[in-house]
Amino acid sequence: MMNLLKPLDEMPLVELTPQLIAGLRDQIAEQHGRRQANYVMAVISVACEHGKEHGIVRENPVKGVKRVRRSRSAPAANRPWTIEECRTVLTELPYQLRVPVALAMFTGLRKGDVLALKKNAIRDGRIWRKTNKTGQEVSIPIHPDLARILAGSPHHNAITVAATTNATPWTESGFNSSFIKAMATLKRSGRIGDGLTFHGLRHTVGTLLIEAGYDIDTVRRWLGQKTLAMAIHYSESADTSQRMREVITKLDPLGSKSRT
Repeated sequence: MMNLLKPLDEMPLVELTPQLIAGLRDQIAEQHGRRQANYVMAVISVACEHGKEHGIVRENPVKGVKRVRRSRSAPAANRPWTIEECRTVLTELPYQLRVPVALAMFTGLRKGDVLALKKNAIRDGRIWRKTNKTGQEVSIPIHPDLARILAGSPHHNAITVAATTNATPWTESGFNSSFIKAMATLKRSGRIGDGLTFHGLRHTVGTLLIEAGYDIDTVRRWLGQKTLAMAIHYSESADTSQRMREVITKLDPLGSKSRT
């Protein structure tokens, strides 16, 4: 984000107005997409809040400037993976990518938590982690399939569970580059569908938990969410057809069942 803002380095702060922010937002959105534009605005906002605290700027010019909204016609972001895609990716990826993908696939942990997970966080058959984003403590039982993948991966001396081929902890940028290339190869061969992202594995776990009959609060606790709203977000694509069939047996708008 700072690299995108490099052209503003010599600009006087007095020229940093809401109108300039809006124009910058639109330019970056056109060139780099909606998410990049909104991230840039967030970075400027954090910098200006710091400036207000220290008397460098009077106001935060980002306040009141709208973020770029996602088009309703755009495909769902970070969609859940299908069972076939999960199997394919775990089969095809090299071990250094397979381990972090498997950790996310069987736990729902975010990418940052997966890459930072230390070996000593796995004990007593569980994964223990204080999540980076929400600070929530999670204790997740290790799925037998995940245990087999971890046991079958080459030993390395890195302090983290996931490591590069050089036995060093992954950086997020390094992992992103390798993961994106590997997924693009699978996509070109027709082995996986469009829109498969690492964060989609979090949606996958939420979806599977709901489909298995667990309630939203259980999903919230498993995913380390503070609110039910985010748990609902991560499980909203679940197939609840069976539950709906049960509902229809009790739904009685006309009071027909009370008359029989």
